[in-house]
Amino acid sequence: MTQLTNETILSLGLVGLGVYFTVLLVRAGVLYARYLRLLPTAAVTWPPRRPRFAALVTALGVLAAAVTLLNARLGRPLHHVYGQAAMTVYFLGMGPLVSRIRRGVYRDGVFADRGFVPWGQISRLAFIEAGEIALVIVVRGTPLVFRLAMPPGEYGAVRKAVEERIRRGELRVDPAFLGLDSGEDEDGAAHSRGE
Repeated sequence: MTQLTNETILSLGLVGLGVYFTVLLVRAGVLYARYLRLLPTAAVTWPPRRPRFAALVTALGVLAAAVTLLNARLGRPLHHVYGQAAMTVYFLGMGPLVSRIRRGVYRDGVFADRGFVPWGQISRLAFIEAGEIALVIVVRGTPLVFRLAMPPGEYGAVRKAVEERIRRGELRVDPAFLGLDSGEDEDGAAHSRGE
């Protein structure tokens, strides 16, 4: 009875692991495919920083690969092998691939820390200049906040690109949020203020 219970718990855990990492793999794949489509439209981008725990993630991937091979060799059930295999693919393949996405400004929006935000979905934004320079973005109609940390050398180009989108009417931020305004003048042209 105890052995059956332990086996059941292990099986449920590995099924859950397989489902969790499958979802992560699909999300990461969609994100990377979007990045590849947007790459030709890059305006101001920079290489991402090396992830803080890159060595640990690689070690976890190698360990998961070893456990996957061991489970397969021992003839364990498919869901035991699949859960570990999905973890291996994520840690050794898709995770490092997604970590190479160049953050910055693209023709149709901003690739920030949590993904891509089209200009039309941005309701508020602010440049934070204390410590690390970052653009903080609030997504229209949601509580989602995205952050785009940038190298100091790219700050001027990013600010100019954002202001240009406001002037052209591609970006309509809520009025007067930290010096940026998407209002229109008498001629109907969008403008920026606070500079």
